[in-house]
Amino acid sequence: MKVSAKWLSRYLDIRIGEEELCEALTSIGLEVEGIEHLGTARQKTLVVGEIREIRQHPNAEKLSVCTVCVGSNDIRQIVCGAKNFKLNDHVPVALPGTILPGGFKINKSNLRGIDSDGMMCSGKELGLGEDHSGLLILERSTPVGTYLHDAIDVNWDTIFDLSLTANRGDCLSHIGIARDLATKLNTTLKPPQIHGIEVSERERPQGHFLEKISIETDNCGYYSAICIKNIKIGDSPDWMKRDLAAVGVRSISNAVDIGNWVMMETGQPVHVFDAKKIRGNQLIIRQAKDGETIISLDGQKRILNGDMVVICDMERPLVVAGITGSIDAEVDGNTTDILIESAYFNPDNIRRSAKTLNISTESSYRFSRDIDKANIANHGMRVANLMAEICGGEVVAACWKVDNLREKTIVIDFQPSLIEELCGFAIPIEIAENILTKLGFLIEKSNGKNWKMTVPAHRPDITCTPDIVSECLRIYGTDKIPTTPTKCTGIQHESDRSAVFCQNVSNYLAGQGFFECYNFALRSGNEIENLFGENAALSMRNPFNADQSCYRNSLIPGLLDAVKFNIQNGNSDIKFFETGHVVLRIGEKFNECLAIGCVMPTKPLERSWQSIKAADFYDVKALILPILKNFSQRLSQFNPIKISNIWQPEHAACCGFLNHEKFQATCGFLSGELTKAFDIKQYVLAAEIVIHPTIFSRKLEKISHKPFSQFPRISKDLSLIVKLYEPAANVEDKVMKAAQKSISNDVFIESIKVFDVYQGKEIPDGTKNIGLTINYRSNGRTLVDSEIQAAFNAMQSEVEKSYEIRKQS
Repeated sequence: MKVSAKWLSRYLDIRIGEEELCEALTSIGLEVEGIEHLGTARQKTLVVGEIREIRQHPNAEKLSVCTVCVGSNDIRQIVCGAKNFKLNDHVPVALPGTILPGGFKINKSNLRGIDSDGMMCSGKELGLGEDHSGLLILERSTPVGTYLHDAIDVNWDTIFDLSLTANRGDCLSHIGIARDLATKLNTTLKPPQIHGIEVSERERPQGHFLEKISIETDNCGYYSAICIKNIKIGDSPDWMKRDLAAVGVRSISNAVDIGNWVMMETGQPVHVFDAKKIRGNQLIIRQAKDGETIISLDGQKRILNGDMVVICDMERPLVVAGITGSIDAEVDGNTTDILIESAYFNPDNIRRSAKTLNISTESSYRFSRDIDKANIANHGMRVANLMAEICGGEVVAACWKVDNLREKTIVIDFQPSLIEELCGFAIPIEIAENILTKLGFLIEKSNGKNWKMTVPAHRPDITCTPDIVSECLRIYGTDKIPTTPTKCTGIQHESDRSAVFCQNVSNYLAGQGFFECYNFALRSGNEIENLFGENAALSMRNPFNADQSCYRNSLIPGLLDAVKFNIQNGNSDIKFFETGHVVLRIGEKFNECLAIGCVMPTKPLERSWQSIKAADFYDVKALILPILKNFSQRLSQFNPIKISNIWQPEHAACCGFLNHEKFQATCGFLSGELTKAFDIKQYVLAAEIVIHPTIFSRKLEKISHKPFSQFPRISKDLSLIVKLYEPAANVEDKVMKAAQKSISNDVFIESIKVFDVYQGKEIPDGTKNIGLTINYRSNGRTLVDSEIQAAFNAMQSEVEKSYEIRKQS
């Protein structure tokens, strides 16, 4: 958005320099990206001179040597190449030291042997136009020696190129920026005076050019039309041309330029119709028909669709609403009667339509960011006032408006004390009140503690208390935030137990031949629902795409993506692991947990002459046991998984519970259906450990080391008949409890190990035989066999309560 400092000065007194103005704009959120200078800056060396003598240059036919008076008793000799001047003409003179547009500095010089003490200037050299055929001749009444800026309008201006955020549609105008700037500088905003025109709502005003205005779409909330007759189309005034050129708008004709100028002034796009080209004297605002066409003002044929809004007469579309007009109702040199449209269109619809048509206009840019709904008709009247003044036209009827806007005024209950609470420092209440009032808020004080704030129509982005506080802080100045010492304790990587743990796990798995992966933390919502069930996914409000809409519940799908990719690309090393975060629902809440996952094939993918044993459940279990020892020296047993969409039932097991032990480990074969869905034809083993972050706040278990016993042990074997699916760990636990009850205090059970599992002959159906070795030892003496036999017999009596003891034949 280009903004003219000279244009802004019409609406407020700017008593600060360019640098301070730039800082003020940036400090209130209107970031200045660039500065451009137009015309010639005010300089003491740029004055009005009078030509007192003209003589031919002795060494150059095309040059003249002039004697020029530039002030009382100040006579200069200047060599000049122009021919359009004569004796006693008054002309602009740039004395040595003057800097002209483009950075051209005037110095004393010698031209073909004659000294020249300055330069007489053309209009182009001063930045006053494109004419450089000769000197700029001034009125002879212009006082000699006066500063040129005091004698004529030199059109000096500073153009600020502003970068605006999408919510600041109100600042796509000079008045909008002036409003913010006047509030920042604590000066008075001077909006233009608008000569009101009578307004008729819905009923046709007498004498109006139109017989009917019909709104047939919800995408047009407001439409007003003003008629002016007997205008004269011609060039715009110089001041208007310069204003438009300063902000990058091309001058076309006075009628068109006025509409563009008012848009740049107020932010309200308007459209000017040639009234005599409106067939049937009716305007219909409706949705376009698919395939309907229009020839836009740039001469291109535009094909419309049903999502776009058009403004039509009785026979054809004349305007793509809010975006571009057509040549069918264009104002041209023969136009005498015009219709001024000032309207409101749905911003989302304008944005979509402009993108579809691949058109970006000043009008669509403003409509798509919303406009001031409270002053739509007033801005149309502003156009009508200028038309009457500049084009000589006459308003022939009341402004006819159709208002279907259903938006309510935004009223916010506001407590001034929240300013300090949200900002962290106090802004004086009287200053905050002054800021908000100047910005257009209406304040109703119900008591000293509460205000009812009516949000101005030009700020639809203000919807809640923090927005109001933000406005106060923006204008008051973030540079006034008091400096306070801040204490921040940094955590080094080595001091974070979870980070150290992950690093150690990564080093361990890499040492076992695994490659580390880094996958995206977002997965498809459908995938998570299929694998974990409904309500398992933590979804994003505004995802980039459907495949990355939810936070992952497991590392396994991402690792399978890596397996699939590497198989497709002929890589044989597909042992992968990843450490990262997952989100799981524990009870009613989602919890972010640390996870470790790994996958591996049962056999290498490359063929080999050697016979290599296939990996199985016990291999992957052995892989993760050293990791689990970080959380507990005595792990609970691994229980077979019965139902799962990820793991193969009865071929995978889990250990631990997140609710109680704060970790859960699962390992074994992945589901065949899952690997098939990833187009993986091999069996895949995997393991995943999920760790609740609170586990790292626990005190570390102290591991005490004891000396080895120097006395021999005594071993006893025990054979038990147990149910077929009874886990061996359950049997070991019961035998251990029974054995510990049967021994004296100076004896301990060194270990209980399974040495045999048998099914078949002599073993009843539905059962199995488990052989266990119980090792007894003492730290202080040699055990006596009779003593241990007695303890063993007592232990068997206890075990027989749960299992059948198989006697040796």
